[in-house]
Amino acid sequence: MHISAVEEYGLRCALQLAYLAPGEQLAASEIAAREGISVQYASKIMHLFRKAELVQATRGMQGGFRLSALPEAIPLKNVFAALREEEDATFCGQYKGNQESCVHLGGCSVRPVWQTLSSFFDSVLEKLSLADLARGEVETRKRVELFAKSEAERIEKRFKHSEKTERE
Repeated sequence: MHISAVEEYGLRCALQLAYLAPGEQLAASEIAAREGISVQYASKIMHLFRKAELVQATRGMQGGFRLSALPEAIPLKNVFAALREEEDATFCGQYKGNQESCVHLGGCSVRPVWQTLSSFFDSVLEKLSLADLARGEVETRKRVELFAKSEAERIEKRFKHSEKTERE
């Protein structure tokens, strides 16, 4: 999985807002300073979040940004979705070479690898919220490991079921 710079910085900017007490807000310049990025880049990220309705903005001297919902109610998957300006093409559609479509569309042993990893990644991001990340590194690691383990077990069961079905 590839995480773009805007996704990495965007997640960190969203986390800055998750740390805020109810009613507090941060200006784009404050977010930028806290994350070591330009104000223009922080503003671009906040624009994407506003478009996805993840943040609310207040104009003026005392203006700024705040999350539009509690951090517990914002899955990381929604944060990443807001930061992807274009829908990702399918793996098979991205790398078709000089052809109209991938030469392996009829049967591809690579496709299940990418599909499984993508499914795993999305599932973990859906289960984790901004509030989970706001708890700190040690607690976040525990939560990620818990979700990753349960998702790996789910995938393993699915593979075993598929193998059994194929043998029958």
